[in-house]
Amino acid sequence: MTPEPAHLWRIPPEADLHHREWDGEHVFYHGGGGDTHRFSEAATMVLQRLMAAPTDESDLATLLAEAAAVEPAEAAAALTDILRELARLEFAEPAG
Repeated sequence: MTPEPAHLWRIPPEADLHHREWDGEHVFYHGGGGDTHRFSEAATMVLQRLMAAPTDESDLATLLAEAAAVEPAEAAAALTDILRELARLEFAEPAG
């Protein structure tokens, strides 16, 4: 049986995201929608990686697992929630 392909995520082209950090808080401005949101450290790591290039879920989960020193399964569960919220806010989307 072949493994399920990893899902690739990206920043929507119309998002035109801008990131700022003040006193340890991460704020992102969505230029396409005019919305500003404050995100957790984990969500910020995901957004910054996606701003650099589209990335698959397994690489994002590894990023979170290494940063938090947790098991990959725990990071993958957290990532699912993060991606769901980022997609709801139109800050990220599946790339294919």
